[in-house]
Amino acid sequence: MNLIHTNYVNTVPFSTNRTNYYVYVPSQTLPRKKKSKHLQVRLSNSAADGSVNGTVPRRSLAALQSAKSSSALEQLDIERGVCVPFRKYSPETVRNKVLESRGAIFSLISRGVEIVWSLGLYWSALVYDFLVGRDEEVVPFRARQLRNLLCDLGPSFVKAGQVLANRPDIIREDYMNELCILQDDVPPFPNQVAFNIIEEELGQPLEAVFSKISSRTIAAASLGQVYRATLRDSGEEVAIKVQRPQIEPIIYRDLFLFRNLASLLNGISLQKLGCNAELIVDEFGEKLLEELDYTLEARNIEDFLENFKNDPTVKIPRVYKKLCGSRVLVMEWIDGIRCTDPQAIKEGGIDVNGFLTVGVSAALRQLLEFGLFHGDPHPGNIFAMRDGRIAYVDFGNVAVLSQQNKQILIDAVVHAVNEDYVEMANDFTRLGFLAPGTDVSPIIPALEAIWQNSAGKGVSDFNFRSVTGKFNQLVYNYPIRIPERFSLVIRSLLTQEGICFTLKPDFKFLEVAYPYVAKRLLTDPNPALRERLIQVLFKDGIFQWKRLENLIVLAKENVTKMSSNPALQVKEMQGSRDWRVQRKLDLTDTIKDGARLFLIDEGIRRQLLLALTEDSKLHIQELVDVYRLLENDVDVPSVALEVARDFPTVVRDLMLSWSESILADR
Repeated sequence: MNLIHTNYVNTVPFSTNRTNYYVYVPSQTLPRKKKSKHLQVRLSNSAADGSVNGTVPRRSLAALQSAKSSSALEQLDIERGVCVPFRKYSPETVRNKVLESRGAIFSLISRGVEIVWSLGLYWSALVYDFLVGRDEEVVPFRARQLRNLLCDLGPSFVKAGQVLANRPDIIREDYMNELCILQDDVPPFPNQVAFNIIEEELGQPLEAVFSKISSRTIAAASLGQVYRATLRDSGEEVAIKVQRPQIEPIIYRDLFLFRNLASLLNGISLQKLGCNAELIVDEFGEKLLEELDYTLEARNIEDFLENFKNDPTVKIPRVYKKLCGSRVLVMEWIDGIRCTDPQAIKEGGIDVNGFLTVGVSAALRQLLEFGLFHGDPHPGNIFAMRDGRIAYVDFGNVAVLSQQNKQILIDAVVHAVNEDYVEMANDFTRLGFLAPGTDVSPIIPALEAIWQNSAGKGVSDFNFRSVTGKFNQLVYNYPIRIPERFSLVIRSLLTQEGICFTLKPDFKFLEVAYPYVAKRLLTDPNPALRERLIQVLFKDGIFQWKRLENLIVLAKENVTKMSSNPALQVKEMQGSRDWRVQRKLDLTDTIKDGARLFLIDEGIRRQLLLALTEDSKLHIQELVDVYRLLENDVDVPSVALEVARDFPTVVRDLMLSWSESILADR
């Protein structure tokens, strides 16, 4: 082979990881604006049942609508508010894959004996500790023993351990803390084996595509490893992710055994979590199998590129789809600074405060705006670019929140702000944390204690880790199950908060998050958020003037921080047409929509009039205070022009509303 092999120096670490969901979202749950690309079904041109792209078979929807489905996968779909009619994982698929090969029974028996023997010995040790009364003393030792045991049992168990590290509903917090340091770094497999896999996927020799490739792996994990290379045609630097040979049969075999063992634990799981243990395995198996297909990760990257295409503060690597296959992924090489090296970031001339603001805003956009978020943003997967941007790599572990889930999350935030703990507990049921019909009354006082103790300290002392610690105790003591996608959300937020603390020990996560949320509540075009804004501004029927002022101040603060980012400055100087730096808070649409609501919605009109005349006095001073906050940001003539343009539509809607009320009275 004439390919030049070279060692790269000071290379950026690139780790591998997990999953993705490709889902159908019922049209009634989507916002009125254009549907996000990643929320579309990715189906083949035709299916066996006659369905076509973007179409879900009627019987699939009917199954989802059944009140009490016995299928664990259907239960997952109902919780998500989505339907996945064609999935890589199902218990039947796994069983067929495992049993189709020769010698399958012998392999299953020998592997089953190994798993039962190893876990049985560990369980016996725990029982012995309990009987002799030393179970609390030896927790640190047993936790380390569990971590080592999972590593010895192979990649499926390493992945399972990483999942358990975020599941306080299943194991104790001290065991979780030990599993948090569980890494899937393993010795690399031989280069020649990796190069053969690349050539098989590309269908041509390596030297025809790459002019050079690193002779050592940049990173090696339980499912694959990464090389750095240079494209022959363009000279571009790329990262090549290669899957381990023969890893798929091992994963399928272990998943088959997992589910059969889980069926023996259904009784305990129902009592502890309110669901079958098989459901937990199905969640895990679905994500793990999708992680094995690198074509799905390539789609993840494309979706992130689409979501952040007009945001110059975020860098997403380009994927070379023509060079990708189910076992090989080729993407743009990211040359950034690791977020765990604050000194290098400062020496690179990067403003730490500006970078942290960009990072928190990007994370919140993924979670609350796109519903597609990076599930494993550890320090090896996030980099600081020298122009102030934040860069993400490794999109195997990606999760999707449906529009329905996003709206319930925002509802939960509103209920927390309004201290409505009864509705907050009901939100847990709607999100799948509690089984339908569960009595939430015992949970309400615990939620109230957690939130009041944490929020009472103020923004300066509030951090997610302290809240999560208290929440972990709650879910361990009550029949609460944390769905896989939300365990990823929790881990994602905790990890990014940890990165922020590394770069700035006195960093206040909520001081950055609050301004973003405030701006979004005030300016987002989604009608559902308008309703949440009204809920925030009214408490017990009384208009919260101070809360409105605080929202405006925080939203303006977000605009100021973002507009000062160097990446935005560069883009503006380049005269980019795709991005215009927003230097003022634009409330034109909000005011216009507010005027429309005031004219059309009788309930809102009554509430606002009562707010202005509360306590038998006109609240003119409050109006003046709000106007003073906005006078430098709001172009009154432009707003008036927008309202005037919209006036005919408002009159039409007003007449329709009036006629409907007249007909209803009859």
